[in-house]
Amino acid sequence: MYVSCKHEKMKLNEIRNKKTGEVLTKVQQEDFEYKNPIEHYQGEIIINRMLNYGISPDVINSNEELSDENVKLFNKAVKFWIKYKETFENTNIPNKLIDLLQAKKKAIQEDLLRGMVLTPKIVTAFIFKASEKHGYTLSQYTSEFNQKNIDLSKMPYAYRVKDNGQLQVFGETELSDGQLKQALEHRSVKIAQFLDKGNDWHCFFITFDSIGGRETWLGKKQPHYHYISNYFGVKREKVVEQLKSRKYKLGNLPHIKLIEYGKQPE
Repeated sequence: MYVSCKHEKMKLNEIRNKKTGEVLTKVQQEDFEYKNPIEHYQGEIIINRMLNYGISPDVINSNEELSDENVKLFNKAVKFWIKYKETFENTNIPNKLIDLLQAKKKAIQEDLLRGMVLTPKIVTAFIFKASEKHGYTLSQYTSEFNQKNIDLSKMPYAYRVKDNGQLQVFGETELSDGQLKQALEHRSVKIAQFLDKGNDWHCFFITFDSIGGRETWLGKKQPHYHYISNYFGVKREKVVEQLKSRKYKLGNLPHIKLIEYGKQPE
């Protein structure tokens, strides 16, 4: 299959449970650097929609031409992307967030972020606008560490928690459902997004603790972003190195309230 928006940094694997016939499509997002975020998300969204429409990973990963039926589904996915992008073009972005791109001092950036509230939609709209209007690229880095003291040889090949709370397990395992859920909840995961333009960069990152109701802030378990930039006196490569480690050390960073995502306090 040849598609101009094919995502070069996304690994697609189809896992099948031979006993039940259940199929899990595993999408593995790899780190990427200095990309046009709109082009990147375009490829990601279209491929995810094609998977949702029933096109197999083997077809998406191949270089063969699509069948007439799959061409229709591809065009349907493109139309979905166009509407998807429009939602962010019509999203109101806090003026202070745009001002952050022009701020040249740590104290000013901290002041701009104080009291700010973000949603996933605002963050994506901001990334798009930072690219389109201000020339920033996007990089993303993730790190994941399994729960300490867990025997990885006893873990299944893959598993997930369904919407109804039940586990869907692929492969053999000696662990109970409770142990598997605990391993999932106690992973150490960080996702960091960098906006770069010349020597200026802005990093927003979340951890599973910060969005999963396991980290106290503002006197409650409030999901939040962390922020750091080139004006904080730490080199970019050092920040990436720390965020790729199990426990990062970057000092006392600004926290930004995140709503409409994660485990919100009651």
